[in-house]
Amino acid sequence: MRLLFSFLLLILANNTVAADMADTPTGRVILTVSGAINTKLNATFDLAMLDALPQYTITTHTPWTQGLHTYRGFSAVDLLDHLGSTGTLLQITALNQYMTEVPLSDFLDNGAIFATRQDGREISVRNLGPIMVIYPFDEREELKSERIYGRSIWQVSHIKSIVLTE
Repeated sequence: MRLLFSFLLLILANNTVAADMADTPTGRVILTVSGAINTKLNATFDLAMLDALPQYTITTHTPWTQGLHTYRGFSAVDLLDHLGSTGTLLQITALNQYMTEVPLSDFLDNGAIFATRQDGREISVRNLGPIMVIYPFDEREELKSERIYGRSIWQVSHIKSIVLTE
């Protein structure tokens, strides 16, 4: 009986380590998330970890690229759910320290995504990657506004989840 109990404890410990390892980047870190999250101070992600989140696609024109492109990536809703966050506002910072605020409702109501792929290829820093916020501009005319264009940040490197209180 004691041997069986020890064996079960060993299996449980190994499963816990495996679960923790799934939340540890093994590749180059491309995104850091902080703020109202139920993990350590900062959560870091490599591309493989972001690809493990549910993926969504948007095919649209943008003001900063020529032609129609298909973007694939993850939703802030799934990312924050994964982190146990109750945040409703995202402060998103780019590699060049440009920062904008995007309400979580833009991902719920407007279908925005954090794109990591354009036309099936990873988005390089040179081409506004590795992560960019994309809206389905062609689907709704009201998304073609300076307010939304200002939220369409590229070269995303950091997200801070904020809980707004009334």
